[in-house]
Amino acid sequence: MALIPGFEYDIFISYAHVDNATFSGQEEGWIKLFYAHLKQMLDRRYGRMGTVKIWWDDKKLDGTKLFDESIKNGIAQSAIFLVLNSPGYKQSDYCQQELELFQEKVQNDPYGLQVADRSRIVHVLLNNIPYEEWPTPLRGTTGFSFHDAREKEDFGDLLETDSKNYISRMQDLRDGIWELINDLRREREERTSNPTRVADAFTIYIGEVPDTLRTSRKRIISELEKKGYEVITGIPPPDEVNAHRESTEEAIKKSDLTVHLLDQYPGREIIGAPQFWYPQKQAEIALGFQNPQMIWVPSELDFSSIEELEYQRFLSDLEAGKGMSKGVEFIRGPKSLLAKQIADLAEQIKLMEVENPSTEDKLSVLLDTHLNDQNYAFDLGKALLENNIQPFINPQEDDPRKNIEILGNRIGQVKKLIFLYGKVSREWVLERMSAALQLIITRNYPIEDFLIYMAPPHKEDNDLWINQKFLKINIIDNSNQQVLDGLALEKFIKALKPTGV
Repeated sequence: MALIPGFEYDIFISYAHVDNATFSGQEEGWIKLFYAHLKQMLDRRYGRMGTVKIWWDDKKLDGTKLFDESIKNGIAQSAIFLVLNSPGYKQSDYCQQELELFQEKVQNDPYGLQVADRSRIVHVLLNNIPYEEWPTPLRGTTGFSFHDAREKEDFGDLLETDSKNYISRMQDLRDGIWELINDLRREREERTSNPTRVADAFTIYIGEVPDTLRTSRKRIISELEKKGYEVITGIPPPDEVNAHRESTEEAIKKSDLTVHLLDQYPGREIIGAPQFWYPQKQAEIALGFQNPQMIWVPSELDFSSIEELEYQRFLSDLEAGKGMSKGVEFIRGPKSLLAKQIADLAEQIKLMEVENPSTEDKLSVLLDTHLNDQNYAFDLGKALLENNIQPFINPQEDDPRKNIEILGNRIGQVKKLIFLYGKVSREWVLERMSAALQLIITRNYPIEDFLIYMAPPHKEDNDLWINQKFLKINIIDNSNQQVLDGLALEKFIKALKPTGV
């Protein structure tokens, strides 16, 4: 194991094989000597041989060979990525793949790319490469120079490995990496010693995402971990279709809640199954389990703008509720509320498990709300759970007649229907009720009554006057209180529960 807990290797060295080529009469290439010197210096710094684990590849890959699986595994299991930047590195497709894989990996793991004020990508300049020609991930770093250029225009040749300059710069590199190792170890200790993180912590699996959502996912993971949740992420690797499925299923089985963040871009294609993408496949795998699940898409996403038709159909079917059990929440919303939505859903699940492991005896209700009121809806949902009522929250968009099929599918799962009337217009609520009533009549759903819960801002007593004959309608006014009012909530619970329950 590595010196840094949780990793197999402390450092992965990424280099172009052309830079390790030997001249006539040389026994060892420059890169091999660099590796040996760095390892020896770090071992001496720690005080024991063989403690710091470094992965480096001495194979010679050519254009006819596939990207080595052992390299992928080495990257996946390494804490620090050391780039030996040169013209050869820029020209090597393999090197660029390595750098890309590590970038993806650190965006998914709990530590992220930055630890304290240091990047986990360490940049070593073998030649005097102009800044604008550096690979993009390296442009936020200064780099450690191992060339002899004196002027800005000089190309700079590699320092001789027995020269004083080489030894001095190797010492600087050793010290920089040593500080980074210590930062990572301190970060690990803080996480494991966090008093909110207990052995039976609620576990959330967050699936693979497209590049456009990586920054958001990293922020969400950090916020959830600060709240004491255990987060499983970082799949793939493995990348191959069967191994990927096994790893995904294993992670889902360990989780109390699975979360899938999707947008108009499907993400990376699966190796061995290019007609599918990792985010989509992980969501499909999860739907085969009974775990509570949350599938999120941006509120503004227009499915017709998605170029991949198979992926477009997949999202459309999800929103229509096809193949989804009661435990799956499909949510449209802004990125800024995601962490809170996930945490609120987790709290609901915990309440369900603590108060009554079985939901069969609970009254099931649908809480229909606008996206602007979904935070209030989650708080109201928690209050319902505390009173042995199972809520299904259905946040919708500005068009009250949109996604009627989803509304119909969810009405069919409950006994009572609640409309949250908060920051939306009176007309929006009436249109939603009209659409629901039409579905109930045409599909003969066994809905017993409608309830309207007036939330802030303030509304007049006669604000929502309704005249219809088919269903009983109860109106609870809590619009004058910014928080859930005890009396209004008690009246609301009494209106929901059948007599004698």
